Amino acid sequence: MKHYLYLNWQSAKLALLKILRQPFGSLLTLLMLSLALALPLSLYLAISSVQDWVGRLSATPQVTLFMELSAEEADLAAVTSTLTHHPKVKSYSFVSKGRALADMEKRNGLPGLTDGLDSNPLPDAFVVTPKALEPRELEMLQKELSGLPMVEQAQFDADWAKRLYGMVEMGKHLTWFLAAALGIALVLVTNNAIRMQILARQDEIEVSKLIGAPDSFIRRPFMYHAMWQGILAGLAAWGLTAWLTTVANPAIRDFAQLYGERVELRNLSPVELAIAIAASAMLAMLGARLASDHHLRKIEPK
Repeated sequence: MKHYLYLNWQSAKLALLKILRQPFGSLLTLLMLSLALALPLSLYLAISSVQDWVGRLSATPQVTLFMELSAEEADLAAVTSTLTHHPKVKSYSFVSKGRALADMEKRNGLPGLTDGLDSNPLPDAFVVTPKALEPRELEMLQKELSGLPMVEQAQFDADWAKRLYGMVEMGKHLTWFLAAALGIALVLVTNNAIRMQILARQDEIEVSKLIGAPDSFIRRPFMYHAMWQGILAGLAAWGLTAWLTTVANPAIRDFAQLYGERVELRNLSPVELAIAIAASAMLAMLGARLASDHHLRKIEPK
């Protein structure tokens, strides 16, 4: 076991030293791999940052319950109790008809607007913030709340909710599609790079096979070479995404401030970075394995 681990350690060390001794020869491959990783990572960060912003957004689709003008305290208490214990309601606020009238007068700069009226024409209202953003759940919640005692109307901006949800979902699907496509590209690039190395060392491989070396022994240096390429490409992609985030954030913050919001792209967390590097190394090793298996079957000692 110790001998096996020692051989793997030596192969990994020699593969890394070979890459470091030939930086310019490996630069183009690493650049292609890092770009293939940086694109889906950047899109992932953009989508996740938008989701974080949506979670904090004060304009999250809200259901507004307008009460009948004849609603009494008992009716308001019944609605309050239902909203307090409803599993799909995150929070709610009560806007009395008196407060609504005062806000309207203040907003329009018209104090005493209803002095000539016999009563306040505005209804009491409940502004409900739901837990779910999914439009179908909002529609179901709207129908359910509209049946509460003395609720005249329950409304929310369904079109706005559907557009927002659709944009976020489309971004998620695009991220996964791009990640899959560029993941395949990463495997193909690594496959081609390892294939060229195998062809360049064909005589050496033939001699190794002649003296009885198993395919796993011959394949090992190529696998570790691909692993280090994947790790270095993952680190380079992380650097590219961090640079893009730093460059783009000032413009995004300035634009968001025009609408009174604070939005910025976030960086990869340590866990996300570790997953990205591991995925890059595994895809690169997959490409190396496919290339080595294909060509080792063809190379026979003369």
